[in-house]
Amino acid sequence: MARRPSLHHIGLLTLRASEQFRSGKPHLAASTLHPVMPHAGKSPEALAVYGKSLGTMGQHESSAVYFKKALKLQPMNHELRTDYSLALKLSGEFDSALEQIKRARASASWHPKAVFVEAELLMDSGLYEEAARLLADFETNADEKHKTPSNLAMAFTTRTRLAPKHIPAEEVLKGGMMYADHPEVPVRRRAMLWLSISVMLDKIGCYNDAMKAVTQSKSLANVPWNEEAHTKRMHDCTTSWTSDEAKHVKPASVDGSGIVFILGMPRSGSSLLEQMLACHPDVAGLGERNEVITAAGTIQQPSPGLLPMVTDLSSLTPDLCERLARQTLSVFDSMRPKGVRYVIDKQPFNFVNVPLLARLLPGCKILHTIRDPRDTALSYMTQWFSSPHGQANSLDTIARYYRDYRQMMDAWVRLESPGQRPEILDVHYERVVAEPESAIRDVLSFLGLAFDEAVLSHADSDRVVPTASRDQVRSKLYTSSVQRWRNYKRFMGPLEQHCGAYMD
Repeated sequence: MARRPSLHHIGLLTLRASEQFRSGKPHLAASTLHPVMPHAGKSPEALAVYGKSLGTMGQHESSAVYFKKALKLQPMNHELRTDYSLALKLSGEFDSALEQIKRARASASWHPKAVFVEAELLMDSGLYEEAARLLADFETNADEKHKTPSNLAMAFTTRTRLAPKHIPAEEVLKGGMMYADHPEVPVRRRAMLWLSISVMLDKIGCYNDAMKAVTQSKSLANVPWNEEAHTKRMHDCTTSWTSDEAKHVKPASVDGSGIVFILGMPRSGSSLLEQMLACHPDVAGLGERNEVITAAGTIQQPSPGLLPMVTDLSSLTPDLCERLARQTLSVFDSMRPKGVRYVIDKQPFNFVNVPLLARLLPGCKILHTIRDPRDTALSYMTQWFSSPHGQANSLDTIARYYRDYRQMMDAWVRLESPGQRPEILDVHYERVVAEPESAIRDVLSFLGLAFDEAVLSHADSDRVVPTASRDQVRSKLYTSSVQRWRNYKRFMGPLEQHCGAYMD
């Protein structure tokens, strides 16, 4: 029997994991602590570091679980409660997140991170004026010790979401430029700030300067990305699932017909489509779930930091397929509101798992959101994500990534439905914003649902969206993002080179 690790040993591993996390290696930090976590229930430090690592890896619900455990040991720790609130926010638990952040600020009114998280939550809830007042009050009333260049830089980054509707873009831009190259602002925060500056420059029509700013942001962020290795993995995945061997991988015995997957490239209109459909009385949106990605990682564990995808079918035994299918379905069923026919998972990266979906959840359906690759790439590159997105390092890396994704989707469409892949409907972003009723009628028909006028009033919904598109989906439909790439035409060479076949 293995010896129970001592608190001293857990403490040493926590110190090592903390250093790994600070050096930008959350996967390594999580791996360091994982073996001792069943015995770390009395170590708030280990619980907190593990929670932070999981959150950085995008496992926000699991992250929240560990922060909650740590808070039971240190209930007055406002920094820990702030991290817990942020994990809840990213899990879509907005009411609970707001409750926790108010408790954090009750004991530390002007703790900078707590202020910024609360401002984000207020904006997520549509309370933009209240968020603007909170940020202004921070700069006026916070102790001088909190008004460091780093914290003021973060205040300006947070304020970006308020421009230009609630604050002039020029005002935000002027404030941001004060700290963009300040030596006391950490590199990662300066990367965020330069991206915010890029957004502001775009809003006032300074497109060349906007591209320079986003390039500076990517340079500072310095996210690793191996495009050749990614292309090979995509090819291996496609080859495996289009082989004769794949035809013998039988579906599980569960019924997945009540689940819809919205997938495609990030920034392709998936959040808008989900928001519209979630207004239908027979549909509930669950946001971006990770159950299928976790299942793929169980079948074939990838190297740290890589998206799980099945490139070797030998591990997918009938017993494992059945077990994963039942686990996955139980999660979706537990989140299904009473009387609702469909729940939606809009995890965009499920495009690598299309044939797996046919085996785990037979009967499910797919809505594939498609947008002009030039607009997709531009939007993707200028968006800040909490987790690493190395494929968005440049227009060239995005163009190659987009090409690989579309070639993979082309291969999936050629498979037989429903045995080897679910039914798939392409939904074009440009049509949704230009002809919303016609486009959404086709989607509802594909799902076997009657048209309901509520789907055209998505901007009036009080549903909160926890993704990068949260502000856009609260707005009425607009076409200003269509052919936005023309403002950056001189930079579009990589898209024309790698994605020419997908432009129209």
